[in-house]
Formats: sequence, C-alpha cells, structure tokens
Amino acid sequence: MDNSIHDELFQAIQQFALKRDKRVWQKVQIPSRGMSSAHLEHLKKDWTLTQLHIVSCIHTSQNVNNSFLASRLHISKAAVSKAVQALLKHNIITVTKKPGNKKEIFYTLTESGRELAALHEQLHEKAKEQYKQLFNEFSIDDLKTVTAFFNLWVKYM
Repeated sequence: MDNSIHDELFQAIQQFALKRDKRVWQKVQIPSRGMSSAHLEHLKKDWTLTQLHIVSCIHTSQNVNNSFLASRLHISKAAVSKAVQALLKHNIITVTKKPGNKKEIFYTLTESGRELAALHEQLHEKAKEQYKQLFNEFSIDDLKTVTAFFNLWVKYM
C-alpha cells in the first residue's frame, strides 16, 4: 500500500483527535428549553462530559460507587472523586450506605439528578441523529470498513 495514504490517514486521525479533545475539554451547556421550574435553574450550569456520564451511569445502574464509575467510564478514581464532589455540591447526587456496611458509599440521583440524566439522554439522541446524517454520506461497505478500523483500533489502545 502507498505510504501517502498512510500519511493522509494519520493526519486525518490527528485532526480528529485534536478536535475531539477540544470538544471533550469544553464544558457542555445544557439547553434551557422546557426548564421553567425554579428547582431546575441550577441545571443550566456548565457540566463536564465526565459529570454527565457519571449521572447517566448512576441513572441506569445500581450500587454505583467510585470503583464502578472508574471501571465503567475508563477514568481514574481521582477523576471520579473530583466530578462526584461537584455533583454533590450542586445536589445532583447523594451518598447512601447499605445497612450493615458503614464503610462503602454508593451514589443515588436526586430529583434534579434525574432531570439532568433525562437532559443528558436528549443530548445523546441529538448526537446520534447528527451521526446518522454523517453516516448517510457513505456506502454500507465504507461504513463496514470504518467500523472494522475502529474495532481494531480499540484493541491497540
């Protein structure tokens, strides 16, 4: 295979990674549509993607603790702790303990947390629709090749 296509692909991957990193480090602004209730006003703040994904994990799972979140999200326990502290501060999650186990803590969503989880799901649905528009630009064979590439790439990570 021609090295120029390798160089072109490498450059495309670099541009993708840089743009993706820039978007990941930006905070996500939750849209204010449909948020007339006073108790939801604080949901309009900027949230990190990590915080939103933690809220989503708590919403869809049981017995969620720091270890579970770190494993599920592929981030450090320190990153989980930092994000959790902000969520606790803004009354998005609460800490619970199981009877008979005073040491281990688990997280549950507050009412505001459940609302934020629903908004996060809406953002995911919007993103999926945008990706579908992009996917429509390619043939099925092209998409199969891209899928195979990403699946193999994940194995190298």
